[in-house]
Amino acid sequence: MEMTYQVIALAILFSSMVTGFIIFRMQGMRLALHFGALVLALIVTLAAVVTLMPAIVLAAAILQVIAALTAYTRLWQTLKDSFQTAPGYSAHLALVTMLPVFALAGLLL
Repeated sequence: MEMTYQVIALAILFSSMVTGFIIFRMQGMRLALHFGALVLALIVTLAAVVTLMPAIVLAAAILQVIAALTAYTRLWQTLKDSFQTAPGYSAHLALVTMLPVFALAGLLL
């Protein structure tokens, strides 16, 4: 397993926390599930980078994918109904969309 991708995913998760906080302020508690998944993925990814244990790296990759999925499932109604405000979510969605790519790359390479 290549830890470079996990370190990049960790940086993306930190950045997602900042952009996610802004969205969380706009949407409120509707994003609590996604915020929880994001925080959990951040903690487990940090543990994976520190310990280098394959089981924790696998758990981090799975949680990174779940964090990306929850972003889209939680924001789908807003993106569908309020297309005018969609650009406000683009930075966060762009960041979390990269997570599954780096998770898969970290596991395969």
